[in-house]
Amino acid sequence: RLELLLLGSVGLPALLSAPIGHALARTVSTRLRQLAEGAERIQAGEYGHLIDEEGFNHSPTEMLQLVRAFNSMSRTVRRNVETIQATSRTDQLTGMCNRRHLMSEGYRILGVSIRSGVPCSCLMVDIDHFKRVNDTYGHPVGDRVLIHIAGIIAATIRESDMGARYGGEEFVVLAPNAGLNEAMILAERIRTAVAGSAVTIAHARILVTVSIGVSEYSQDPEFGANALDDMIEKADKALYRAKNAGRNRVESWTSLKREPDRLP
Repeated sequence: RLELLLLGSVGLPALLSAPIGHALARTVSTRLRQLAEGAERIQAGEYGHLIDEEGFNHSPTEMLQLVRAFNSMSRTVRRNVETIQATSRTDQLTGMCNRRHLMSEGYRILGVSIRSGVPCSCLMVDIDHFKRVNDTYGHPVGDRVLIHIAGIIAATIRESDMGARYGGEEFVVLAPNAGLNEAMILAERIRTAVAGSAVTIAHARILVTVSIGVSEYSQDPEFGANALDDMIEKADKALYRAKNAGRNRVESWTSLKREPDRLP
């Protein structure tokens, strides 16, 4: 009788607690699996993936703290990745796209135009006598001029266009769904807007002008390794024609082809 009593006093609680322990272990295992799956999704590139914290309300306190730490880490990873991505494609001075992003995104833009059977044009914009600005007023003022010109270009081009700082005082605009005539009109708008706007500093108003070369996509590239390189190179040659013709003007590649002996 004593043995039965002892067995009941020890075994019954054990029997009752076994399902509870099993359920707790299953809950912990499920939550750990959710954390592991979340980590795998972040590793796969789903930065910022969050785990629903409400599902952990009845879990051990340590488990809830762990999921909160995971979500905080995930948000931080997403912010850092977004910052790195923005820095890699943006010119830090002007806020425009940089040359690297222009070339990578430009292939996509031109490819969409080609597949859709619509034209695509390129503008090469260069600030006239920019070295004179730096020599006269200093490089900080020169930077302000670059920012000013970038702002005018960004405000003038269409939403579908892509503007980028190509290097130094040169900017490039890709204009999808725009033939040569439409691109020439856009270039003239940019030229006029720049010529009519001054950069104001403490004791002076600095007026600058731009020269612009324009080209259109061609199925028969003549320069570079691909159609985008060809279009940019043709716009650059048209730009030099505008420079040689007196600056503050717009020239197109077709006008150069009519006078091959005057190629720069």
